[in-house]
Amino acid sequence: MSDYANENLDVTNPAPRCPVVLLLDVSGSMGGRPIRELEEGVKQFLDETSNDETASVSVEVEIITFANDAEVAVPFCPVTQAAANPPTFTASGCTSLGAAIALADDELRNRRNMYKKNGISSYRPWIVLMTDGGPNDEWKEPAASMKSVAETGKLQYIGIGIGDDADFTTLAEIVPEHPGPVKLKGLRFKEFFRWLTDSLRSVSAGSVADQDKAQLGTVDSWADLSGTP
Repeated sequence: MSDYANENLDVTNPAPRCPVVLLLDVSGSMGGRPIRELEEGVKQFLDETSNDETASVSVEVEIITFANDAEVAVPFCPVTQAAANPPTFTASGCTSLGAAIALADDELRNRRNMYKKNGISSYRPWIVLMTDGGPNDEWKEPAASMKSVAETGKLQYIGIGIGDDADFTTLAEIVPEHPGPVKLKGLRFKEFFRWLTDSLRSVSAGSVADQDKAQLGTVDSWADLSGTP
């Protein structure tokens, strides 16, 4: 996978990079409409981000799916490249969330080292975790490691629970205390991913030094704040 990633780092692009990792639950309980809506939402995100003048040259995306195992569905690459060949998802198996977080940590570390080696500046990475249940593997150690990094402000880390069976108690231990886990309103994946595109557009429109000044939009269209424990 690292060789593929090297082939997909455009060292001629002068824009600072914004790495985005999507950690997506594709376990059996996501079958039917949820997995279809997720797939459509991801495709929309890739298309709309690719169509933005600034985000298209800065955003690099990796998609990690987890069920019985965690695997890289889309290796790190420019968002325009991911949009040209969007992934499809199949729901089955259990929820290897701990393995997914550990994989994301390794992949992100490798990507940022590649930026540094090639003199490429970068924004704070974004990690989006979406799950409709709770982990079925050993998750505490990898989760604690990533959470601690996020709580120092070095990651933008968003945890989203899908449906009434999402384990928000465990999610609260996985993601940073602020804002904590958020419940998706129904199956409004498209609304969430549009918010994500708009957020990345705002971040990439400014300099790396000014990224904390980026204005992120309201989450009312997709977040069920009243339903989050």
